Amino acid sequence: MSQLIALTPGEDGLDLVRFDTKTGEMNDIKKGDPEGVLVPGWIDIHIHGAFGIDFMSASTAELKELCNTLAEDGYERFLPTTVTAPVEDIKRALANLPNHPLIGGFHLEGPFISPEFPGAQPKQFIQNPPTGDSEWDEILNDKRLKVVTLAPELPGAIELIKRLTKRKVICSMGHTNATYAEAAAGHEAGMQHSTHTFNAMRGFHHREAGAAGAAMTLTPFCAELIYDRIHVSPEAALVLIQTRLVDGDVIAVSDSTMASGLEPGTKLKMWNLDCVVGEGDVRLVDGGSLAGSAVTLRNVFANLTQDFGVEVAANLCCYTPREALAITDHPEVWNLVSEETGELIETYRVE
Repeated sequence: MSQLIALTPGEDGLDLVRFDTKTGEMNDIKKGDPEGVLVPGWIDIHIHGAFGIDFMSASTAELKELCNTLAEDGYERFLPTTVTAPVEDIKRALANLPNHPLIGGFHLEGPFISPEFPGAQPKQFIQNPPTGDSEWDEILNDKRLKVVTLAPELPGAIELIKRLTKRKVICSMGHTNATYAEAAAGHEAGMQHSTHTFNAMRGFHHREAGAAGAAMTLTPFCAELIYDRIHVSPEAALVLIQTRLVDGDVIAVSDSTMASGLEPGTKLKMWNLDCVVGEGDVRLVDGGSLAGSAVTLRNVFANLTQDFGVEVAANLCCYTPREALAITDHPEVWNLVSEETGELIETYRVE
């Protein structure tokens, strides 16, 4: 059968619909027994890799394999994300990026970040944003570039934000020691996003609200959230979601690494750093800092559903990232999920 009855998020709660699994046509109905909740495919704007594959070191064939595996996981689109590295390493990674319908561009995370908040980014390659012509122009002018994570307090950052904003590239505050005033200056220049909010940034204090405070209060603004329940607690996530619901948005991201899908205890070399996979996380062997996540957006959607409801999960994983990337086409992927747990039941790719 190519038809099923399901619920789907509407303007006033969940609507009951009949859905054609081949064409994607959806019609409201009055009665029926829904098989689950239909939401558009996941859109992940921050993902370094998964299932043993890392964007920075992968071949074109491996990246195509990653696309196929993520398609099975319910993905419609994603932005392969770099790490702080020499310019030639990033150019090499971009040269291997295939032309694939799941790949919506790329996210440049680093190297223009604060050495005070490197996280798992290789600290030795951190640098200030370029001013004028530089060896980074080929990357910064690449039409595939959709998001740049940078620290707005660095020398040259405001100029780079203005330059990228003119091209409609999303400038996102991350790995930053910015004060509230410095973040606000970046916002005035065109920076309207924050990367993995609360993680690797100056925190909130009642006398100096910092980068975290800016991510919660600047408008218009959109805040990334890694919701693996490890990077951010449920209570902190609730604060962010409720704050941004007033005037702004939250985008759920996986920040997935090659560790996603690997067995706990697996040791691996990632970005020239020794890491070990844990129970739902991946950490540096030296010091134990989190090194990205070990979940995909499929897991994040389930976590959000269980803690905040399926409509919040759909907004953060499906609708808001579509809007951020200016995707106006009708969804090509629909995921049928459990209303209670958010677990993926079936994925439909429509004509």
